[in-house]
Amino acid sequence: MKVAVTGRPGVGKTTLCLKVHESLKDKMTVGGFITKEVRRDGVRVGFKLVDLSSGNEEWLARVGEGKARVGKYAVNVEGLEEFLDSVRTDADLVIIDEVGPMELKSRKFVRFVENLMGRERLLFTIHLKSRHRLLDRIRREFKVYVIDESNRNRIAEEITRILEG
Repeated sequence: MKVAVTGRPGVGKTTLCLKVHESLKDKMTVGGFITKEVRRDGVRVGFKLVDLSSGNEEWLARVGEGKARVGKYAVNVEGLEEFLDSVRTDADLVIIDEVGPMELKSRKFVRFVENLMGRERLLFTIHLKSRHRLLDRIRREFKVYVIDESNRNRIAEEITRILEG
């Protein structure tokens, strides 16, 4: 089953991925990555990618100047592309958090995700409002859940059951 989760920023998409990972990692191999916020003094200063298999981290974006930008963030396209080389994709389940505007600045990331699309078990988080041909394809081909504070725990359990089966 191919599942995508979306919702407004901060609603718990990454937390949902971590819950699914925690529930299934002893039952099957799980690869992929999550994206975590980095805060200093309570203020978000960027995002780091975290490999679910190795724990390796790489900056995705930081507040500041750069060639590739999304809002106030400079996207580390080169770091993202190097990071992708080590992400485990031969697992029973691959989690990609997130397919969004920052990641889509990289053509290599787009190809990376496109190459996964034929897999049987996928869990992606996708940006709620962004438009891109890859996001449109995911919205067509995946079962898409829109989460909020009232349904995120129930949906995490449902997705775990679906992906386990």
